[in-house]
Amino acid sequence: MTQFSPFPRLDTAPRLCGVEIEFSGLTETQTAEIAQQALGGQIARSGPHDLRLTDSALGTLGIELDTALRKADGLPGLDKGLDLARGLVPVEIVTEPLPPGRMPQLSALCDALREAGAEGSRAGLLLGFGVHLNPARIEGDATHPGRIALAYGLSEDWLRRDGRIDPTRRLLPFVDPWPRGLTDALERERPADTDALAQVYAEHTQSRNHGLDLLPLLKDADPESFARLFPDGGAIKPRPAYHFRLPDCRIDEPDWSLAQPWRDWMAVERLAEDTDRLEALCAEWAAHRDRLLGGSRDGWTGIVAGHMEAGAEVTA
Repeated sequence: MTQFSPFPRLDTAPRLCGVEIEFSGLTETQTAEIAQQALGGQIARSGPHDLRLTDSALGTLGIELDTALRKADGLPGLDKGLDLARGLVPVEIVTEPLPPGRMPQLSALCDALREAGAEGSRAGLLLGFGVHLNPARIEGDATHPGRIALAYGLSEDWLRRDGRIDPTRRLLPFVDPWPRGLTDALERERPADTDALAQVYAEHTQSRNHGLDLLPLLKDADPESFARLFPDGGAIKPRPAYHFRLPDCRIDEPDWSLAQPWRDWMAVERLAEDTDRLEALCAEWAAHRDRLLGGSRDGWTGIVAGHMEAGAEVTA
C-alpha cells in the first residue's frame, strides 16, 4: 500500500485534510526558509513571530510561534521573553486542507526540518508538541460523524498501544483518553446525526484534550446548539472536520514520518465504513464491559487488535 492511502469512500466529493505540526529547535524564520527551499513560494511576515509561506507547492502554510502572546504588541520585554521560552513553546506549521496525494511533499518537508535540527516532544518531559490531522467530514452524510466517533472510541486503546504514546506523555493532560462511558453511550445509542452526537458527547466530556476532539466539528454543524451544550466553548473555531490530536511529534526521529498518524486515522476511517467489523467490535465491547469492573484497557487492546488488523490494507 502507499504510505498515504486515500480516504476509503470513493463515492463522495473529494475530501481534504489540514495538518498541524509542532516542534522546537528552529526559529520561525529558519522554518519558513527551509519550507521555501522545499516547496517554493513567497515568505510574508505579519508579526515578529507569525509568518506565511504563500504560493507554495502546498498552497499557503502558516509558520508561527504557538502562543497567543505572539500577537501581543507593545509589552515590555515580550520578544526577549518569547525567545527565552523557545525550548518550551513550539514553532507550528499549519497547512491549508490538502488532498492525500500532497501528503508525501509535507512528509518530505518534515525530513528537511529534522536534518536542519528540528526537535520533537521526546526532547523533554514537559514538551507539549504534537501532530494534528484535520480530515474533512463527508458532505451530505449525516451518519458519518457518529460512525467515526464510534469507530474511534472502540479503537482508541489500540491506537495508543505499543508505545505510540510515550509513557511519560500519558501523565500529561493533553493525552487524556475518552471517558469509557462515552464509548459505552456511543455503542448503545448509535447517534444518527451531529445533533444526537453532540448530546452524547456533551454528557461525557467538555474538554478538547483528547485524541479525537469533536468540538470544532460540532460547533460548525449547529452553533446555537453547541453554545447551549458547551458553554465554555466560545473561543473554539468551527470547522467541518475531525480533529485528530497526536500528543507526540517525533520529527527528530529518523524512523518516524507523517505516514504513521495518517495510517492510524485511516484505520479509524476504514472501521467506520466496515459495518460487519464495526458491529462485531460493538458486540465484543458490550461483553467486555459486562465483565467484573468493566474490563481492563489492556484486555480490550488485545481483543480489538485482531479486528483492526483484519481491516488493514494488504501491503503491496
